[in-house]
Amino acid sequence: MKKKILLVSVLILLIVDIIITATIGLRVSTEYAEGYLIKFHEKSTISTDDIKSIAKEIWGKNYKVQKVEFFDDSAVIKVRSYDSDQIETLKNKLNEKYSSNLETSDFEIEHIANSKIRYLVEPYILPIGLSVLFVLVYYTIRFKGAKEMIELLVNLLAVGFVLYTIHAICRLPVSPFSISFVIIAVILTILFTTFKFEKDAKTLEA
Repeated sequence: MKKKILLVSVLILLIVDIIITATIGLRVSTEYAEGYLIKFHEKSTISTDDIKSIAKEIWGKNYKVQKVEFFDDSAVIKVRSYDSDQIETLKNKLNEKYSSNLETSDFEIEHIANSKIRYLVEPYILPIGLSVLFVLVYYTIRFKGAKEMIELLVNLLAVGFVLYTIHAICRLPVSPFSISFVIIAVILTILFTTFKFEKDAKTLEA
């Protein structure tokens, strides 16, 4: 009875996850979201911390600051949206901070599309898949049975399902930390599952 309730609950959650993903999609962090890149050049060396502080005053939490590579006098602020008043405020604060003479026309603004989540995860599919395959081969040699392999795959699917549900239903944004967390979760699942089987095998051997 408990297994049936669990199975029904999982199916309901899976259906809800799919509906949410198909209709409004998964939420993504500012790095991956559709938005605008605001680029500017200063006459002097700038501090990323200073730019972050200014951006936070104007856009709150929905921003991302990055220095232009190899240039200490240029920066890019990514925001989800902006208006002319915010650009004017940014200009005034930068001029005040660095004693410069930036004009509104000095800011280059570029629209960028929302990143496809599949493009974010594709680089990790092959290494994770190969790692799981190597572990399954080890299971074949070490335990000489399909039971352990099936249980490991079920555990990995369960972890993936939980993470997917958290992002879909709880609207936790997909971010670089999400990818890292998935990798850590996969590694820990493999380690704990393997440890369990090794312990069981040693008990039987004894």
